[in-house]
Amino acid sequence: MNPINQFVQIVLVETSHPGNIGSVARAMKNMGLSKLALINPKKFPDPEATALAGNAGNVLDGARVFRTIDEAVKNSKVIFATSARERTIEWPVASAKDAAQEINQLAAEKIEVSILFGREDRGLTNEELQLSNKHLIIPADPEYPVLNIAMSTQVVCYELYQASQSKPIGPWQDFPEYTAEELTHLIEHFNETVFNLKLIDPANPKQILTRMERMFRRLYPDQMEGNFLRGFLKAVNKQIK
Repeated sequence: MNPINQFVQIVLVETSHPGNIGSVARAMKNMGLSKLALINPKKFPDPEATALAGNAGNVLDGARVFRTIDEAVKNSKVIFATSARERTIEWPVASAKDAAQEINQLAAEKIEVSILFGREDRGLTNEELQLSNKHLIIPADPEYPVLNIAMSTQVVCYELYQASQSKPIGPWQDFPEYTAEELTHLIEHFNETVFNLKLIDPANPKQILTRMERMFRRLYPDQMEGNFLRGFLKAVNKQIK
């Protein structure tokens, strides 16, 4: 099995139109992908999804439905979020082509990756975007850079397929990376410690905690690094009680 198919998950967040789910499934199958996760879809299963999926019914049949993004991506170690919006605090960004090359390497190292696609009308919220390690951008004409969800997924899946045709280099890490769930717990532990040390005003934290979350998600800590940090934070909290 192609590693990208085995280790890459497409995640659709609160899709309104079932036809879009079917179109995404078709786009995925065209490019050799099959892992689809749905976060609170408005209508699913639905005949319109089945009709627009064409011969990709197996992708729809295997789709998993979740209540939250956290549940869907908890085992992923790297998360990309598709975004076209400007942010007050910039997040690491990769074009669809560059992201696909990186994801191909991650999949070859058996690292699970999730790619988030937002709602048809407003995309992903700032809070949801912050769950990602990087934002994935599809370059388009600035006069009209709007792609619907099926188009966006088709472009990303195409780039993934193209990337999968090249041979990745061998893995270099000696310990597995933290999963998204483990990394979130580390960030929460860090924030708790910051408040306990009274380093910032809880009523007015400004943007520092968001910036620190960006740092942690950018670093991709592995199990040994993350566990040491958790132990360090635990010791700090013990000393100040």
